[in-house]
Amino acid sequence: MSIASSFITSALVFVCAGTSLAGVTEKTREFRPLEAKKIVIRPGAQVSNQLHSEVKADHYLAEAWSQFDAKEWTRAMSSFVSALEADPECLEAAEGLAMSIYHTGDYASAYRLGEELKVVMPNVRRILAETALTEVRGLVANGDFAGARAFLAHFPATGPTLAYAHNLVQTADNLTSSVGDDEEIDLAVRAQSESFARN
Repeated sequence: MSIASSFITSALVFVCAGTSLAGVTEKTREFRPLEAKKIVIRPGAQVSNQLHSEVKADHYLAEAWSQFDAKEWTRAMSSFVSALEADPECLEAAEGLAMSIYHTGDYASAYRLGEELKVVMPNVRRILAETALTEVRGLVANGDFAGARAFLAHFPATGPTLAYAHNLVQTADNLTSSVGDDEEIDLAVRAQSESFARN
């Protein structure tokens, strides 16, 4: 792990702040990426100057996606955080932040962010799980079962998508042990993947 990667890992701290004073059922989440900024996500919160906030959020989002497309993950994270500061309910910014963290290789923090947001923004967790499954399918298709197991160590077997990813690797391991022929393993794994894709 590089020094920059370990810095990002240690600097990205996600803290659950509990229930907001605005309402009994309203949850507040605080995020302090790189400890430089603070974001508070409040479902249903009213922004005093909503139009200004939306324009500002759109500006940061455009900047963030440009950086994301250029694979400048750290800069993209900062811009997504700024978009969330401008609009704490911006699902697109939360998804982009989670995927930027994921692409830095800090899978545990990306998953933790998805878990923190699962009540107010469930798509973040779903997108992370589907991305992880795609990664596992590629590793298994290339015969890198050890790499798939190491990658999945960052994700629990919770929810149907991640449970399926863990099952896919386990099935590939079992087939390797019992059959031993690469061609038969490939056929079995492809059949299982196609079966999941149809369901």
